[in-house]
Amino acid sequence: MPTTGRIVRVTDNLGAIRIFTEIVKAGSFAEAARNLGLAPSSVTRQINALEEELKVRLLNRTTRQVSLTEAGKLYYSRAQKVVVEIDDMSRAISDLGAEPRGTLRVTAPLTMGRGYITPRLEKFFARYPEISLELSLSDQIVDMVQEGFDAAIRVAKKLPDSTFKVRKLHHVTRVICASPDYLEKHGTPRAPEDLKNHQCLAINFDSANELWRSVSKSWHFDTSNGPLDIPVSARFRTNSGETILEAGLQGLGLVVLPLWHVFEHINSGKLVKLFDSDDIRFNALEYNVFFLYPSSRYLSPKVRAFSDFLAACFDQDFGS
Repeated sequence: MPTTGRIVRVTDNLGAIRIFTEIVKAGSFAEAARNLGLAPSSVTRQINALEEELKVRLLNRTTRQVSLTEAGKLYYSRAQKVVVEIDDMSRAISDLGAEPRGTLRVTAPLTMGRGYITPRLEKFFARYPEISLELSLSDQIVDMVQEGFDAAIRVAKKLPDSTFKVRKLHHVTRVICASPDYLEKHGTPRAPEDLKNHQCLAINFDSANELWRSVSKSWHFDTSNGPLDIPVSARFRTNSGETILEAGLQGLGLVVLPLWHVFEHINSGKLVKLFDSDDIRFNALEYNVFFLYPSSRYLSPKVRAFSDFLAACFDQDFGS
């Protein structure tokens, strides 16, 4: 068919397409030639051939500058995507079966980074000895692309629409718990109404995000008689999940924390999980742990390795 021949001829010009995009980025034929390690005459010849193939001028040339024609602007918007896709495809193919290696830069929330990810890094490094990890911990949402991160761990009920590739690692539930020492001194609350006689520790409302605002001033329960909200008059508040956990371990009161943050302490007997019967169940806003990486990049072996490792950790610990 006629269109087949046309596609073949354009495909044969992939080298010229790469040169064209480099000229636009560099701003001149000479600079593009230097960047690509080609002779200026070769660059000029291939662009002339590309324009002849397309039957249209792509670039306006003067002695001082190069600019895009209207056709060139349209062609460049498509051509740069083609070059990126070809490069990504080549890297993906060449990396098949390759040992994950190199420096991996990841941003993650402070408490999750310290409380869940870091304690598991020994296993990660043992499994992937050729990977170096730069883990940046912050509760601020950073610009992954501008800051040069390969991936990000985010916690949210739902992520806003974006161009990032997203993998859900874990669905998070939160629990109320207390230390055995606290319960021995103050008794174990059996009903939500008993909380008025207990010390309830809370995340600071003013500095908390939406995930914690829902439990900063009242705790919500599902009971056999319907939903129930219990106001919380916390004697101690903080903006740190790690501090809340430490306070709970020290017997200062009842705490609400994600199960991933406390399950090891519950299993070891340092904390006791409360309100987990069929008749009374604590009900906090649930959320998810997401793994993000820029959609413009192929999933490199080192990024895939870290994503798969974290997913396996959550699955082993919680079955999700």
